[in-house]
Amino acid sequence: MNKELKTKWYEIELQSTTYRTYKVKAESQDKAEEIAYAEMDADWEISKAWKQNAETSFIEQLNK
Repeated sequence: MNKELKTKWYEIELQSTTYRTYKVKAESQDKAEEIAYAEMDADWEISKAWKQNAETSFIEQLNK
């Protein structure tokens, strides 16, 4: 007896989040963020899509 399998459609969303951290020297927090984005843009290992979706998640002054 050969039963035919009934197939169904499924919608699956996959999500992946990665982070990159940059340590930069700057006169202000705004300038540091600007420099970090410039370094990210220059990084050839990062895909264009990743760069377009990048946003700042955390900034901390290291030497207070």
